[in-house]
Amino acid sequence: MTSSSAPSTPADEPAGAGRPSRTPVEKVSGTSPRPATLRRSPVVMRIGMVVFCIGASALLVMLVLFASGARDFPVWFWLVVALAPIGLGISAFRIRQAGLSVD
Repeated sequence: MTSSSAPSTPADEPAGAGRPSRTPVEKVSGTSPRPATLRRSPVVMRIGMVVFCIGASALLVMLVLFASGARDFPVWFWLVVALAPIGLGISAFRIRQAGLSVD
């Protein structure tokens, strides 16, 4: 039931055997390294993500207030909540326009 061969150690294997190849890495202003082939997200997409997060946060606040009994919300609050789908649309459009893939 036991095998007669000894377990392999990294020293027994030739260099690179069974390991994925590494991509070139660059240091980015003192942060963790990232692959050199990785592109930064477009500024418009980052702005869209911030707008979405503001709207989603307002929506969560509204849900908590609604659960606690508040029923009449001011118009400006509804407009802030409307930022969530607007920000999502901006980001999705920019991803499509930049040709970035989610795969």
